[in-house]
Amino acid sequence: MGFYEPKKFRPAALRALGFGMTRRTGPLVLALLVAFAALGALFAPHFGDAAVLRPFDYLQYQSAGRATLAGQNPYDGRVLYPIQQEIGTDWADPVMMWNPPWTLPLALPLGAMHWRLGQLLWFALNFAAVVGSAWRLWRIFAGPRERPWLAFVLALGFAPTLFLLLLGQISGFLLLGLTGFLWAVRNERYALAGCCAALTAIKPHLFVPFAMLLLLEAIHKSRYRRTILAGGSTLIACGLIPLAWNPEVWSQYFEATGAGASASHNTIREWVHPTLGYAVRQALPGEPFRAMFLPLLAVLPLVAIHWYRRRANWNWTTELPRVVIVSLLAAPYGAWGFDLVVLLIPIVQAAVWLVPHRALAIRFAIAFGTLNLLALLTLLRENSMTNPWFAPAIAVGYLAVGASLQLRAGARSEAVPA
Repeated sequence: MGFYEPKKFRPAALRALGFGMTRRTGPLVLALLVAFAALGALFAPHFGDAAVLRPFDYLQYQSAGRATLAGQNPYDGRVLYPIQQEIGTDWADPVMMWNPPWTLPLALPLGAMHWRLGQLLWFALNFAAVVGSAWRLWRIFAGPRERPWLAFVLALGFAPTLFLLLLGQISGFLLLGLTGFLWAVRNERYALAGCCAALTAIKPHLFVPFAMLLLLEAIHKSRYRRTILAGGSTLIACGLIPLAWNPEVWSQYFEATGAGASASHNTIREWVHPTLGYAVRQALPGEPFRAMFLPLLAVLPLVAIHWYRRRANWNWTTELPRVVIVSLLAAPYGAWGFDLVVLLIPIVQAAVWLVPHRALAIRFAIAFGTLNLLALLTLLRENSMTNPWFAPAIAVGYLAVGASLQLRAGARSEAVPA
């Protein structure tokens, strides 16, 4: 089944990635600043109380940054747990950071400041990344300039956004990287596109199809070699920075991720994952960890064939939303509720398609709201981030929007007399 293709993009969508205020966005930004100031005033008496606005997953980044600055192993639960206890955690196990060492430059500033100040800064950065990316995506996909507020509604009403901000996760940077990559490619700034794409390597297991497609484009088109070179250079530079404090950090990372089990913390092999790969693993005798990669291995040849057929006219603006969906559905592990914030890319694209179709848009808006409400209700139970149905539901909704608009377009063409 094909997809509904958007109209040709207006040149206005090709402006700078900076999120400058306009007469339409200015009041929204001002309202957000006032709201944050009011919340800050209410929160000030509880600044040092870890029971208020509990840090949750933020602990892993703050403690890993602090451990690295002290020359310690940021991938050892025995090192991280005492740091996290100082903040006030009462969990039986440490919260581990499993991101590669090139992520540590983001965590190092958090380890150098008071934990609460770092938590608020982390919240603000992820909030800005999500909201700013949604607004920029609205412009990239040629959404009506008079309705930028729809992008903010989509971002703030999306359950993964709340999961991300509530837990203090890092996934806002993934969305920012993909959005920046898309903007840079559309503006033929291929080196900048590589720097933005490097942010997806914070959680590389989620974006293997994207990385493969970028490599295929670099082989086929010389301009994307600048993208690969800039992205690789960014990762190398970021990977070298932590060595100034801990020269063994990379070997410590590989040792921790390669270990089958640990006495001090739970490993990736022991988690329950909301992925198809995990379901495959559970269905096989002995539940082998490698079985989780089978869906990804099956998808990669199909993605390569899809690219080969469209290689002459490959359009990242059209294809990236689909690539994001496929990447998350085929991810071997992870793809938690907070990681699904990157699905705002296909969601904003579909919303722009629906704007001219009021009745259809209302029906899909109701379905979208219901889906997010059901996801948010899982916050009341254990493993609230394990919603294996959410990403497939978004994929089905995206396909349904495209199919519905194609049917409407076909019906209109048939109604026109020859």
